[in-house]
Amino acid sequence: MPSERHSLGTRARAVILASGAGSNARNVLAQVAAGILSLNVVAVISNAPSAGVLEIAREYGIEDRAVLWDRASETRAAYDARLLEAVASTRPDVVLLLGWMHLLSREFLQRFPETLNVHPAYLPLDPEADVVEMPDGTTIPALRGAHAVRDALRAGLPWSGASVHVVTDATDRGRILVRVPCTVAPGTEEASLTAQIRRLEFRAVPDAIRIWLDERARKWEEEHHGR
Repeated sequence: MPSERHSLGTRARAVILASGAGSNARNVLAQVAAGILSLNVVAVISNAPSAGVLEIAREYGIEDRAVLWDRASETRAAYDARLLEAVASTRPDVVLLLGWMHLLSREFLQRFPETLNVHPAYLPLDPEADVVEMPDGTTIPALRGAHAVRDALRAGLPWSGASVHVVTDATDRGRILVRVPCTVAPGTEEASLTAQIRRLEFRAVPDAIRIWLDERARKWEEEHHGR
């Protein structure tokens, strides 16, 4: 488990990007409000105008923004530029993708390399690997992309899980911070597996944030006292 030693005097600024109901965002905001996570969430941004995550942000007194893409009137490049500027205006130390259903541009990731994503699958530690070893020693395909839960069920896989990783321009191939496995019972339906994995995400995301905060603290100490 990550340690609790991650204070630098000021809490890290975070912006949450999410497209849906926002259950992971609610979990993070609740832990921040309770003092469990030493994080300053400064804004929640969604690409869906009626996303539940925006209402959750308002409940917690967090700035909420909808940054929408009208494909009929705006190019992808123009939207990506608007999104980048919307995030930049919040001056984040870390960007949290908690159910964000939109691939980020290379320019975005160059500007915000400290971007973390939660993914509903158990990913390999080797970003180049296309299979992952499970706790019982068996291997399954590394399921990347937007339909990992559905793909696991269609393949009849006995394992699934949740991972939190650093985002790169190679989809779901960034450095793993936390991963948690789960077994999949025969006959499990998609909604049931999604809910099972969501419970794992509620553990994995805060743990990954604490790991990131610890790493940030160590880097700061090395820069200021390691010479």
